[in-house]
Amino acid sequence: MVDSQSKIFTSTESPEKSNEYSLPSIRDALAGASAGALAKTVVAPVERVKLLVQLGRSLPMEIPSEQSKKNRNIVVSINSARAWEITKIVYREEGLFAFWRGNTPNVIRQGGAAALNFMLMDWYKSIIVRVTKISNQLISHERSTEYEKRRSLLSSFLSGGLAGGTTTTFLYPIEFVRTRLAMDIGATSSSRMYPRGMRDVFCSVWNVDGFGGFYKGYGIALTGVVVYRALHLGGYDAGKTLLLEKKENTADGKTGLTLGERFMLAQTISIGAGTSCYPFDSLRRRMMMQAGRESNMQIYKNSLDAFRKILSQEGVHGLYLGLGPNLLRSFGGALLLVAYDVFKGK
Repeated sequence: MVDSQSKIFTSTESPEKSNEYSLPSIRDALAGASAGALAKTVVAPVERVKLLVQLGRSLPMEIPSEQSKKNRNIVVSINSARAWEITKIVYREEGLFAFWRGNTPNVIRQGGAAALNFMLMDWYKSIIVRVTKISNQLISHERSTEYEKRRSLLSSFLSGGLAGGTTTTFLYPIEFVRTRLAMDIGATSSSRMYPRGMRDVFCSVWNVDGFGGFYKGYGIALTGVVVYRALHLGGYDAGKTLLLEKKENTADGKTGLTLGERFMLAQTISIGAGTSCYPFDSLRRRMMMQAGRESNMQIYKNSLDAFRKILSQEGVHGLYLGLGPNLLRSFGGALLLVAYDVFKGK
């Protein structure tokens, strides 16, 4: 990440100053994990409502026959309700703490994801800087300030995307479990599909699909995450660099970004990245909801088939179900970026 008093590493910096040849510190990991856990816990209620709006049409097939008629009516209501109506239904039928259902694996995943993302981003950036240095030595040409700026921005976006893709590969099963628990409707253990939480999700999916079931939708998820993280992490990193350069060139000579400036930048980046990549999220979660079903009960063959069927049956709107709550959830994405800087002392 970018230091508040300096720019992204350039080819003129020494290895000691940029620390480009060493792996990130444990402090980076703890800062990322703490920031991620805090951000996800704060926005957990909004995220669960978002998932219920986004995947409500997948719920009817998830209801076991022994569930009560009342519980079936809740599912039917959620299937056709708007975000605010779903909020009232969840509070009335399941209680306040139901908004945090599935938050435990979410905190585990997000804490690990945030730590790995930020650590790997710095590591990938150091590799990219080394590669570009070697290429600059092999291809001799005059390098302007504008050239160095473009190179720095490119390293930010590439390292953000690579970090996101690597993290998703390791933590995808936990994200899968989080999604299924958030979609578990019912106020009592007898009316829920997964009353014992993560254990029930693992067992139900493993018995039908094996380990591969936890990676349903992985392909489209990897594509979306690489693009999202490139925009989210890389965009924030690059944005801070541009703002710092602008401040350094002002007459008052002020350096560093205020907390308000960081948050406004992070909020803008989070909304833009989240909206651009939302269809990827919709497709991967639809695929997640099919895991554990018998083959004759599955609606989509793969992500491409899901894309075609959603467009033909629901239109473009079907790919953006739950976008409203997701925009509110972007507050958590912005909080994550700023909190990381604070925890790390940047």
